[in-house]
Amino acid sequence: MRPHPAFAGREIPRRVTLGPFHLHWLTLADADEDYAAVMESAEALAAQSHDGWPAGLTEEENRIDLAWHQREFTAGRSFAWVIRDGRGAYLGCAYVYPSIAGLAEAEVRFWFRSTAVVDRGDFARRLMAWLSGPPWPPLTMRLTTPA
Repeated sequence: MRPHPAFAGREIPRRVTLGPFHLHWLTLADADEDYAAVMESAEALAAQSHDGWPAGLTEEENRIDLAWHQREFTAGRSFAWVIRDGRGAYLGCAYVYPSIAGLAEAEVRFWFRSTAVVDRGDFARRLMAWLSGPPWPPLTMRLTTPA
């Protein structure tokens, strides 16, 4: 799998700290925690989704999704991180999806589990500030998650 043209030769961090938020790349090792967080937050996630996800999601399908996210990250095609707090609690996930059609754009999404008490606006500001500088290529980053 080839990297997205904007990411060829770039090393995107697998771990980053954005103030009180700690991101680490989403991998198959996160499957149990991720599935629990997704199922806990299924109603809110489905309301944000264009296709009703995660309705009907099984543990096996979730593991496949996480393996795909991990593969895409290592290939430089798209990027997904677990969002944790300073104690290591699983808060949610953040994603960067570079456009295939418009090579100068990327869609940015995130979600927090229903029980997470966080300032979503603060997270969005910190995330978008990080995405606007190195090591990120000069792309138009469009945040599609309501903060």
